[in-house]
Amino acid sequence: MHTLSDPPADVPATMPAATPQEPATPGAPRILVPVFTGDGREYFRIWVVNLLLSLATLGIYSAWAKVRRLQYFDRNTQLAGASFDFHGNPRAVLAGRVLSVILLGAYHYAFGFSSTFGIVVVTVLLLAFPWLMRGALRFRLGNTSYRGLRLGFDGSVGEAYLAWLPAAFTFLMPGVLLALYPGKPWLAALPLPLYLLWPLMHARIRRFQHANLLFGDQHSAYTVKARRFYRFYLVSGSLLLVTSLVAGMAAGFAGAMAAGDRSTAMFAGMAVGIVALYLIYLLAGPYMVVRVSNLAWSNTSFPGLRFRSTLPARGFMKLQTRNALLTLLTLGLYRPFAVVAVYRYRLAHLHIEVDGDIEAACAHVATRGGAAGDSVADGFGIDLSW
Repeated sequence: MHTLSDPPADVPATMPAATPQEPATPGAPRILVPVFTGDGREYFRIWVVNLLLSLATLGIYSAWAKVRRLQYFDRNTQLAGASFDFHGNPRAVLAGRVLSVILLGAYHYAFGFSSTFGIVVVTVLLLAFPWLMRGALRFRLGNTSYRGLRLGFDGSVGEAYLAWLPAAFTFLMPGVLLALYPGKPWLAALPLPLYLLWPLMHARIRRFQHANLLFGDQHSAYTVKARRFYRFYLVSGSLLLVTSLVAGMAAGFAGAMAAGDRSTAMFAGMAVGIVALYLIYLLAGPYMVVRVSNLAWSNTSFPGLRFRSTLPARGFMKLQTRNALLTLLTLGLYRPFAVVAVYRYRLAHLHIEVDGDIEAACAHVATRGGAAGDSVADGFGIDLSW
């Protein structure tokens, strides 16, 4: 299931599935831990076939590849002895991917035609984006089932605009101002103060995602204050600042040591860049993922059912570092093993506390949305796996 979200970094990918913990005393809540029964070697075969067929069909098969991937992970995710499943239509995903390509192409090349056309494209994108993101969540959850019953998402269109529109506007405006006034690059800095509100925007998006989940006929509750997101951004920002200062001093020192030797200076600069990228993407990034995931899921609940996420930041950083190094050393071939490792690690640190029997909480719900939004989220690099 991709709204849930593998063992500590030193646990092999083929570890046996853990068994749910039973209550120690009669009437006590039952603690369940979702487990992943697949393995990296099995998913590697699926990944290779998906990649080759997608290349052979110029990307057309990628829609079927995505459905096949989601089905593999869902069908190998078990909770209380039952597996999840995914029922998305590949043709709907393909139509969404075509729309995604059109929107991405229009966004990248709009101002190359004219300023007016560029403004129209950006306006359409801003107006369509929240609606598409809502459709993406409805599609992903409405096509996910557990014990044969569909999950769902019932966030309204208005809530989607309140959640996604401020973030989309803040993200797009610097580029739009640069395109409209290429001779005045300083204008692109005007929207930057809005980024001080980015933690609040992030918190609103998370609230939209977690406060509108459906499990059977039960609606989720979400109890996180938006201001709590600022702490994570302050820590991540401090990591980025320290990284920039260290990289700058190291680059200056390397340049001074290699004065007159161009090849040595280039090598030193590349080394500094690699270290900086490591600190940014394998320390600050994973830290943010862990802290936000733990906070959001540990404050999401249903009547008689509560989540608790205990992802360790240090362990997740080590896992991502190992995955990145092995992916580079194998020229990308370790990628499917890395995906499985991260998925299993996240599941292993997600506990579900249930009052009574989980089967009793299940009732039929069928809430489907648009595959177009799901594909647009893929195109813009937005992670819907939480």
